[in-house]
Amino acid sequence: MAAPDRDETLRAALVRGLSRRRTGLGVTAGPGAIWIVLLLIAPLAFMTAVSFASIDSVTFDIVWEPTVNNYRDLVVGGTSEYSLGPLVYKATAFEKAVLLSYAIATVATVLCLVFAFPLAYVMARLDDRAFKIVIYLVLLPFFTMYLVRAYSWRLMFGQSGVLNQVLGAVGIGPVAAFEFGVPAVIVGLTHAYFPYMLITLYASLDGLDFSLIEAARDLGASRVDVIRDHIIPLTLPGIVGGSLFVFVPSVGAFITPQILGQGKVQMIGILIEQRAIGEATNAATASAASMAVVFSIVVAMFLVFRYVDLDELGGV
Repeated sequence: MAAPDRDETLRAALVRGLSRRRTGLGVTAGPGAIWIVLLLIAPLAFMTAVSFASIDSVTFDIVWEPTVNNYRDLVVGGTSEYSLGPLVYKATAFEKAVLLSYAIATVATVLCLVFAFPLAYVMARLDDRAFKIVIYLVLLPFFTMYLVRAYSWRLMFGQSGVLNQVLGAVGIGPVAAFEFGVPAVIVGLTHAYFPYMLITLYASLDGLDFSLIEAARDLGASRVDVIRDHIIPLTLPGIVGGSLFVFVPSVGAFITPQILGQGKVQMIGILIEQRAIGEATNAATASAASMAVVFSIVVAMFLVFRYVDLDELGGV
């Protein structure tokens, strides 16, 4: 009887140990915390350290001597001139890439919102069977690899692409807007991140009480009034969440501008790749550029979360 008693004692001690709040928190949150530390915090910490180091011009080895020259070089010594009235501003390659990346990401986010919101609203009103059919048809193209979808858009654009060939056949083309460049990159990013916006908006609209919408219409509110005064305020967390899920990865996109830009669009991801492993190899400058972009995104997200509760981003 000694062995069973010993087993029960060990089992009871184990249950008591796991029942403690700190132990239970460590067991449940510990693996995730380790994962975050190893794959997120540690690489960011290393990249931060490299951004304050220097690179040997001969061996390209990292020289661990603290310096801020890498950050200074990002914003000093610009060659491209921009006129703002009487003021003339010289922008560096980094500043141009950041501004272009933010502009393209903003347009892609707005397009995703415009296209996804009506569809998400319709999906929230559908019955279960119709919803499954629609969501399957919408997400079917995204079952393929992202790289394959990017190359499929490459076939559509360009002077000899499908779009210009069709327009040329009817005597309209070729059209410069369908060449490789900013428009093609915007289309590619909008298509790539559309599901993130759609699913987030649907989660928000699915929790909406549509009886409020019907009551507002019965009381004489127009469709524009209902959208402006009821639907948008109630689904604002979903709009903000979906916008973040599109905007943040669009800023740092690399594959889409590489394939659809064809060297005409230097977004920040392209610039960092060139500084890190391209012709102008300088891992320290590339790390400084990366950290500057990360910092700007963190500040933007902090400002957003001041006005939107993080717990509400999944729905109302």
